[in-house]
Amino acid sequence: MEEPIRESGPHLATLLGTATQGDGPLYRCLSDALKRAIDRGEIPLGTVLPPERTLARSLSVSRATVVSAYDRLKSEGWLQSRQGSGTWVRRPDGEDRTGEIDAVATGRLFLSEDGHDQRSGPGEPALPDEQMIDLSVAALAGSPTVNATLASLTIEEVSRLTEHHGYVPHGLRQLREVIAQRLAPSLPTPIDQILITTGAHQAISLVARQALSPGDTVLVESPTFPGALDIFRRFAARMVPLPVDHDGARTDVLEDLITRTQPTLIYLSPHFHNPTGSVMPEERRREVARIAQQTGIVVIEDLAQADLALDDQVLPPPIASFAPEAPIHTIGSTAKLFWAGLRIGWLRSPESWSARMLATKTVADLGSPLVSQYLAVRLLEQSDTVQRERREQLIPQRDLVCRLLDTHLPDWSYLKPRGGLSLWVTIPEGNADEFAEVAARYGVAVVPGPSLSVDDGNRRSLRIVYTRPSPVLEEGVRRLAVAWDNYAPTTNRSAARLLV
Repeated sequence: MEEPIRESGPHLATLLGTATQGDGPLYRCLSDALKRAIDRGEIPLGTVLPPERTLARSLSVSRATVVSAYDRLKSEGWLQSRQGSGTWVRRPDGEDRTGEIDAVATGRLFLSEDGHDQRSGPGEPALPDEQMIDLSVAALAGSPTVNATLASLTIEEVSRLTEHHGYVPHGLRQLREVIAQRLAPSLPTPIDQILITTGAHQAISLVARQALSPGDTVLVESPTFPGALDIFRRFAARMVPLPVDHDGARTDVLEDLITRTQPTLIYLSPHFHNPTGSVMPEERRREVARIAQQTGIVVIEDLAQADLALDDQVLPPPIASFAPEAPIHTIGSTAKLFWAGLRIGWLRSPESWSARMLATKTVADLGSPLVSQYLAVRLLEQSDTVQRERREQLIPQRDLVCRLLDTHLPDWSYLKPRGGLSLWVTIPEGNADEFAEVAARYGVAVVPGPSLSVDDGNRRSLRIVYTRPSPVLEEGVRRLAVAWDNYAPTTNRSAARLLV
């Protein structure tokens, strides 16, 4: 049988052109560009696409972005993949014959008990996509209060919104007032300095668009939120890693890094850092504020996970509270506490930046959806209730994953986070990228450290989220243990663990 076309990373990047320069999440821009190329016939049916890491390198984006783009196209029927044969293009109606290509590429063809084809690479388990346990997405489904609020809009409430034309670049005044009240205890802010955004992702992008020129340096925590890395790559920034310890970004090395790299912008996540869960102490926040005040370096403090405290604690004030007029931009979001599908975030900027940020937002999309903004108002008014629901949900799940790791993977290390949605785990040997690929073959998805790092660092670290129900978490860690025993030498591990 004819060998399938195998697309290279550099050639595919050329076909996709400016795919990564559009507005919106980068993975969506990429998946849309791939669909257009398939529609135009530039990528024929049956073509085997390059591995995620290869295409990511060719496009100068994170591997996580390519993984998300491929996953989106798989869910829509444009792509199909099997371990050992790669990812290939198919018809969305499912009538292609690329299953034959898969059988040739892998050399393995099995028939399941129900008569359906199942394929796998040599020595690898064959797991349908629907059986994959995903411990990689740091997001929650709606809580009971969230669901009830989303379902409770009355015709009168909707009519008050629809009687307006709907273009409100600054954002719904009622929502900006609620956010100003939340900031007021430590960071009093007039509502004109608050801009409603389409998620925290857009808030970061708006600041980057105003602050950065191609080639400018950005200091970024390592590890960090992968969406931020994608944004800074989109603006052709030069990123330099800022080390992180159990108290967040290390300010003891900050002055030296600034002297050596002359950054334009610093990106930080001081409240329940994604992915480590650390909280930056007040003295470090004061140091960052002092530097921003004295040097004019732009600082983005991403507080998207600020409401996900799991243990009793008092969080320090935002960095901007120590220098309110310095170029420090504070970001919040409804995504982590409530539901990511609302796509509502906000940006608090110093007064001298407010007009520029409004102009940038207006050009971007003329304003975020008003219905989602109104629902955000209703939810923020119930944030205490939702926080209780989340603690009741997440504390047992976090503690369960810790116990499971201690039992089944005792040579892995981690610090138990006091908030957030994930554990940052260190494996004792090997390479996290390689192990994540092995884990996927055993039916569990986790994020390897290099995907969250500027420089492919954190090679022995994994992010494991604890947002799934307890039975799923139990099975997920069991699969991780099996994958680990099949990835690393087993001389010092107990075979009994495989039977648990």
